[in-house]
Amino acid sequence: KVLPFEEHFFALPSDLQVNVVAYLCVPDILKLRQVSKNWLQFITVNETPISRAFLEHNRIPRFAVDLYPLPAPSELDLYYISELWRRLSVTSKLSTLLTDWITTDIFLRNNETQQLEFSPQRARIRRRLIPIIFTIAHFFETYRRLHLRHVLENGCPLLPENYIINPIERHIMKLYDNETLLQVHQFFPFLLSYLSRKLRPPSYFGRLERSLHGYSWSSLPPPVLVGILCIGGMKEVTRISKIESYDSRRMAVDDWYSAMFQQPIDYAHETYHWPLGLSQKKSKHPSSGAAPNSHLNQTCNTPTARNASNDGPGDTKDLKGKGKQKASASSLSVARTQRLSAEHARALLKDLPTLEQIWVPTAEALLLARRAIERWQDIKRNGQAMDELILDEFTAADELFYGCAEPSFDPSNVKRGWGDLLDGDGQEMGR
Repeated sequence: KVLPFEEHFFALPSDLQVNVVAYLCVPDILKLRQVSKNWLQFITVNETPISRAFLEHNRIPRFAVDLYPLPAPSELDLYYISELWRRLSVTSKLSTLLTDWITTDIFLRNNETQQLEFSPQRARIRRRLIPIIFTIAHFFETYRRLHLRHVLENGCPLLPENYIINPIERHIMKLYDNETLLQVHQFFPFLLSYLSRKLRPPSYFGRLERSLHGYSWSSLPPPVLVGILCIGGMKEVTRISKIESYDSRRMAVDDWYSAMFQQPIDYAHETYHWPLGLSQKKSKHPSSGAAPNSHLNQTCNTPTARNASNDGPGDTKDLKGKGKQKASASSLSVARTQRLSAEHARALLKDLPTLEQIWVPTAEALLLARRAIERWQDIKRNGQAMDELILDEFTAADELFYGCAEPSFDPSNVKRGWGDLLDGDGQEMGR
């Protein structure tokens, strides 16, 4: 009589059981818990050994472990592994979509022959976009958490009139070294352009053409785009971008907005600044209600505080190196995030700045303060940034992706596992 697989498997020594399971991908490990009570008990009891063995078999990309540091060996669990896998999966999918858009809309490789000839450059673009998009995803995820905390603790908006450098953005960007900050800053406008083009009909269509094609939607209020980036994050951007039809994409945005804020988008006022009927009076002079922001603003306005914040010229000695400033495990470890309530989502959206005030002003100010660039004009233009993505040589983005600085590094020698995810489209994983 042939014994069932479970009996054969659980007859093995415990260390062999752990190693066998650790060779599976993360979604399959999590699904094993649903097979039977024996599997659920085995995965639960051996969660830490399985996680350690998984990391031994699969090399974590440098950019991922820099932003989400490994916990202590005794605290390592499948939640850390699964969250890291989910973030890499979303980043991989969005990088693929952006690469397709760059190939067709920027490099104008539209037919099959041109795309086949461009395939080596396309592979480099996608590989180099992955750490950039991952960094942007980390920025918005952390920004959402810190900004909501500020709103709930202080009960007043963080107005642009009350600071020189956004203190929340500066706190996050301190984790990025100069090269990473510059690369992400150069690509950030492309992500905004990609999202805005996905959510509006072709600009060369007139009113009649739009009507004939069924493009009868009004333009999205600007705060909705901010909400998609800051509250929905890269997962929502990816989900919307994968929808082929323009009308279906707009319906998906409306559905997401209604589900998140428990209120439909108000298209009646296209000139207002904030949705949901909420408005902010922005005075040029800080009012008494802005007092709770003073502890944040002092670190941005005084020269002494600038030097103490590791962002001023006095600290360029530590910042100009190529070493990544790693996040502390206590402040930016993988938190067990919960879904925002509609009340918190509305409060957060009301307080978010405009799209033009997110990332760009703070990043440029920090690049100049760190002396990563001599002048604002030294930031590479869009064309130069795109050219660097297709260079047939080892670049800083490759170093961040592979975690190796030697130009003679052979990518084929990298251990597989996480690389399998990054080389393919990945799998969306449920909890």
